Amino acid sequence: MSKKYVLVLLALLAVTVLILVQCTEKYPAATKELNLASDNGCVNCHLDAEKLKKVATPLPPLNSDAGEGCGGTVSPLEPWELVLVKQSFLNSTHGALGCTACHLGNPQANDKKAAHEGLVAMPSDSVDQFCGSCHADIVVNHKNSLHANLKGYYTEIEKRLGYDISSDPSVVRHFNKECAKCHASCGQCHVTRPVSVNGGFIDGHNFNKEPSSRDNCTACHGSRVGAEYFGENEGITGDVHWYSQLMGCSACHTADAMHSSSPMAKNRYTDTDMVRCEDCHADKKTANIFHSMHWGQLSCQVCHSQPYKNCNSCHTGGEGITGSSYITFKIAKNPIKSPERNYEYVPVRHIPIARNTFASWGIPDLPNYNAEPTWKYATPHNIQRWTAQTDTTGSAWCGAKCHNSDYWLTLEDLAPDEVEANKDIVLTK
Repeated sequence: MSKKYVLVLLALLAVTVLILVQCTEKYPAATKELNLASDNGCVNCHLDAEKLKKVATPLPPLNSDAGEGCGGTVSPLEPWELVLVKQSFLNSTHGALGCTACHLGNPQANDKKAAHEGLVAMPSDSVDQFCGSCHADIVVNHKNSLHANLKGYYTEIEKRLGYDISSDPSVVRHFNKECAKCHASCGQCHVTRPVSVNGGFIDGHNFNKEPSSRDNCTACHGSRVGAEYFGENEGITGDVHWYSQLMGCSACHTADAMHSSSPMAKNRYTDTDMVRCEDCHADKKTANIFHSMHWGQLSCQVCHSQPYKNCNSCHTGGEGITGSSYITFKIAKNPIKSPERNYEYVPVRHIPIARNTFASWGIPDLPNYNAEPTWKYATPHNIQRWTAQTDTTGSAWCGAKCHNSDYWLTLEDLAPDEVEANKDIVLTK
């Protein structure tokens, strides 16, 4: 064997060793053999629909420990459908890593119980270990997103309680059991349905770069936003962006915005990364006399939204929505004016907060119940160019429909114990 040939072999060996070292460092949870050969037990079961039909465990009732009315809407799947893997996944970049690279477990076992010992069902809950090794930049940003840190929920609860709930282990425990179901990990957007609707693969374990509007986004945001957008509220047309363009959620809510939030954001409306209508429609500022008159004074939804769902009350601890839901349209003074949303008037939506909402958590009353309006800034997702507000046919428009209008939120719309909380945003006819 020539010296030149030996050198070539040594070079190839060095490259191979380097690749293996890099893979081991990049996938610390993986087995040394980064392929599916060691995962035959997983593959033999999870690719076999008939076998899964026999062994898949039935799930408890949806949201059984947090009540209905959690906001998500999605069609139900059979237990076996939730865990069926497609062959195409095995041929994908993630599939080539092998099942145990992310899920661990014991794929060589001969029975279901033993095979699932040590299983990591949702690897992206440990985002640094399983996702960050390849997607470090996205993971770092996602940690600051409202989907990940749930700061929007914390902010509102703490305002009405009057103290930092992280100092109360009991409240944190209850919060994590119920409210934290709305936490969205990487997998719950790109691989499975959210856990709040019992999860389940949306595409046979394939990773979808763009989340499904139906199976991911409105699985959490369905009862309000999804129903509005897709035209599922009786007698009300769906959003023009859906009806005319079939634009999914990610058309406006981009990956950059979803994976991150501005550092000081306490909810979605204080997030400077969040989309606004003007981001795409700035050229419409002088499109007509009404835009010229009201641009910047009214949010776009004041004129271009249709009636939307509101709720009376909601309770933790399995009760869910305990009041009624109803469709209406109300305009009020902007309760959260900011440089990004400096409008004078906006639509508002009644939120289901009651003084005893958290009674099951040991909080019989919210001491600072009036700290926030119970009618909140709203951006209904049922936009149309022509609405009751923009209909200029006949003589009864503009003055009769908006100015001195039944659309205004007034004291008459408030329950007696809500007057103080909303006194700064109501309008007077």
